[in-house]
Amino acid sequence: MNECVKVLETLLEDAEFYMDLIKPTEGEMKICVELTDTGEAATLTLGDEPEVSEGCVEDADGKVSMKNEVLTNILMRKADAFALAARARMDEKRPVEFEIFKKERAKEIWEVGKAFLTYFFVPGRIKIKQLKPGLAGQAHGAHPIPLAYWNGLRSSWILVKKGEILNKEEEKDPWPQLFIVLEGRGKGIVGDTQFEVEPKMVVYIPKNTIHQLIAEEDMNVIWLAWQAW
Repeated sequence: MNECVKVLETLLEDAEFYMDLIKPTEGEMKICVELTDTGEAATLTLGDEPEVSEGCVEDADGKVSMKNEVLTNILMRKADAFALAARARMDEKRPVEFEIFKKERAKEIWEVGKAFLTYFFVPGRIKIKQLKPGLAGQAHGAHPIPLAYWNGLRSSWILVKKGEILNKEEEKDPWPQLFIVLEGRGKGIVGDTQFEVEPKMVVYIPKNTIHQLIAEEDMNVIWLAWQAW
C-alpha cells in the first residue's frame, strides 16, 4: 500500500461528519489524488459507501495533484489546500491543481471539487481553519483563504497588504457580493465612486460592477458572494 492511500484513508475517516457536503447528490464520483514528485496516486470514490483504492483509475472524474511536501504541510496544518489552489485565472499554475476529466459532468465535478478542497483536505474530525497570513494563497492582487464555496455561496478571508489592490484586474462579476472590513484602512472603489474604508465597515457590490480595495495599511477582509452559480 502506498503512502498516498494511507493518507486518503485517514482523511476519509476524519471527514465522516462532512461527507454529505462532499459527495455528489446522486451516484458516485471518483477523484484521483496524485503526488507529482513521487508518482504515488490513489483514488477516492465518493458515494454512499466512500472508499480509497490504489492508483488513478481509468474512469476518474477529476484529479487533484500536488507535491508530497505540499500534502505533508497540509496535514501538519502548515498550509491550506484551497488557498494553494486559488487563482485569479484558470490558466494559472498553483501548488494544488484540480482537473476535470469528464466535461459532460463539469459543473457537478467542480461543485464536488470545491467541497473536497474545503472539507476533505482539512485534517481533524472537526474542521477548523486558522486565518493566518502564512496560510493564505495569492489571487486577485491579494492573499485569500477560501472558507466556503458551495450551493451558490462563495466566501474567503482575504489579507490585503499595505500598498496592494484587491481586484487590481478590475474584474466584474455577475453576482452580488460584499466586503466585511475587520481591520485596516484604505480606499474603496465601486463603479465610478471612490470612498474611505475603515474597520467595521461592510461594502455591498452590485452585479457587473468594478470593485476594488486599495490598502493604505494591512487590511483583513471577509468576502462573500451569493447567487454565484
